[in-house]
Amino acid sequence: MKKFLLLLSFIVVIHSLAQTSPERYSTLVKTADSLYNAKNYKASAFTYSDAFKANDWTGTVNDRYNAACSWALANYPDSAFSNLQNIVTNAHYFNYEHISTDADLKNLYKDKRWRPLLAMVKQNKARAEANFNKPLMDELTQVLKDD
Repeated sequence: MKKFLLLLSFIVVIHSLAQTSPERYSTLVKTADSLYNAKNYKASAFTYSDAFKANDWTGTVNDRYNAACSWALANYPDSAFSNLQNIVTNAHYFNYEHISTDADLKNLYKDKRWRPLLAMVKQNKARAEANFNKPLMDELTQVLKDD
């Protein structure tokens, strides 16, 4: 039985190493998401880091945001801020309403880095919406609320 488990473990490791970076990244992100859903935030956070490492330290905005949530919930604020700073600075993240009310990030609210981060998100939002038709946006927002 021990030989079988050793062989099975070896096959799993070889298979995971044989995957290309995008495939490995996707697999690891799915695992991290599952760990988050199981409320194993620390394992989720480290698995997100493994995914970014497998993908030359890059990740989608959504995956970086989710990693920040996992890090925050696991009480690793430096890593949470690192992921948030990455998407705010490099991807110009601008969803102020979401980030400013996300319960997953609640334990970051008292950190001295929180307000400057939110200010950057607000600036990104203003730049992104500079050419929007504001009256139409307001009308569509009201339709959404009424619906």
